[in-house]
Amino acid sequence: MKLKMIKISEAINIITKEAKLLEVEKVHILSSLNKILAEDIYSKDNLPSFDKSAMDGYAIKSEDTKNCESKNPVELRIKGIIKAGDYYEEEIKCGEAIKIMTGAAVPRGANAVIEIEKVNTVKDKLILNSVVKKENNIIKMGEEIEIGDLAIQKGKMIRPAEIGLLASLGYKYIHVYKSPVISLIITGDELIEIDEEPFMGKIRNSNEYSLRALIDNLNGKYISLGVVSDDKNILKEKIKYAFENSDIVITSGGASVGDYDFIEDVLKELGADIKFTTISIKPGKPVTFAVYNEKLFFGLPGNPMSIITAFEEFVVPAVNKMMGKNNLVKEEITVVLADDFKGKKGRTKYVYADIIKENGRYYAYNVGSQCSNHLITLSRANGIVIIPADIGSVNKGEILNGKFIFK
Repeated sequence: MKLKMIKISEAINIITKEAKLLEVEKVHILSSLNKILAEDIYSKDNLPSFDKSAMDGYAIKSEDTKNCESKNPVELRIKGIIKAGDYYEEEIKCGEAIKIMTGAAVPRGANAVIEIEKVNTVKDKLILNSVVKKENNIIKMGEEIEIGDLAIQKGKMIRPAEIGLLASLGYKYIHVYKSPVISLIITGDELIEIDEEPFMGKIRNSNEYSLRALIDNLNGKYISLGVVSDDKNILKEKIKYAFENSDIVITSGGASVGDYDFIEDVLKELGADIKFTTISIKPGKPVTFAVYNEKLFFGLPGNPMSIITAFEEFVVPAVNKMMGKNNLVKEEITVVLADDFKGKKGRTKYVYADIIKENGRYYAYNVGSQCSNHLITLSRANGIVIIPADIGSVNKGEILNGKFIFK
């Protein structure tokens, strides 16, 4: 029985329902970038672990400056200097000062630091002309975080800032959700390697490189099974192997209804549960989605613009769900059309555009032909304008939804 064409939102709902959160793995913090934390991180230390100076200056007792003013300056005896990493053993007494560098431990007895540019010195004498408040320029022990406090909550995406925080707390390894392993199968007798010269009827295999880059952009992992000829038995063996060795299987081409499009037949023979085969989107209509032993299958179109559109719109939410991310789909924004855009009614049309923020609003500019095999158009675009299925061409000045791509 032929499956009906479904709406974009329905397709995404089916996909995200079938996508399952992956297992947890322990990784070095430098390997955790853009992954999702699978545990709560608690502080092992007070940060900072001592009272430290926030400025280059002089550590003093604030009470020594109680009556200080320009007409009644105070002189303190400079006892020494403390640089970052050093510790002054003695306790500072009334009438004394210690020169101190940023980040150095404040000596016992001192309760304020006066900036170096706000004082004068004569030999070993520090001259102050104003009152210095208690705890001035001192970062107190535990001011940032105290022992036992929750530092990073489970479910947080690890960014460079979190890696720095983890390092400062003494965490070398953490638990994160695994990234899915994605098998790539590129079909088509017309494909040649990218370093070969095209000849009659042949084209370079750009889709594999686009898919690899898209997966890298998601922090996923891929297994490339290479280009597979339009042979049903070979394709079946490749897909079977991919299911056994990955979490997601992606094929490029062979998902339509041509004489050499075998994807649907192979999936049925393997016993996969085919959820849908066409989506009401342009470009990217022929997308087959199936599930086999909790592994996800995406049969994507062969045209370069179509495959990238389908990956961004349908594969990305599945990968995000499996990695533990909360935001599964890209946020839509309101855009003002800066040019006219052509379209036909019937399917939701994704028009690639250059979206620029001007005077607080987003404007979408035409970047060229929207033919589904024109990668040059994609290279000029940073987003899409979404034209609803019941609307055809749209004109400059109209307001529609859009979103950025590859972010």
